[in-house]
Amino acid sequence: TVRGIAVKAGDAVSVGDTLMTLA
Repeated sequence: TVRGIAVKAGDAVSVGDTLMTLA
């Protein structure tokens, strides 16, 4: 669903931000 994709995209961004912060 569109909502599901949006949630996955948001999770991906959150994970990316976390990795960038830890890097």
